Amino acid sequence: MHPYLITAKPGRLRRAATWVRVWTLRLLALAVMTVLGAVVLTVRCARPIINYLATRLIFLELWAAQRLGRPPVSGFVGAGITDEFIAEFHRARQHASAGSPT
Repeated sequence: MHPYLITAKPGRLRRAATWVRVWTLRLLALAVMTVLGAVVLTVRCARPIINYLATRLIFLELWAAQRLGRPPVSGFVGAGITDEFIAEFHRARQHASAGSPT
């Protein structure tokens, strides 16, 4: 409780508005956390299905590439992405170790 002077104490409407604002924000924060938790749980539960489907699609693409006599596109895209991740990882390690006195 705040030590208000008798004349400076906020009225009932202002206290009620403050109470409503505080609880509205708390409920909004709870709703956001609940939705994010549901999304994360859904993605984590779907991961094995996504991995299985990705594996099947890779085999299907390899089969189609073999039948058509063309190279598989996902191999080139995947290799490029992997190379970029490796380069970024090494850049991050070099910048992190440049400042450390090891």
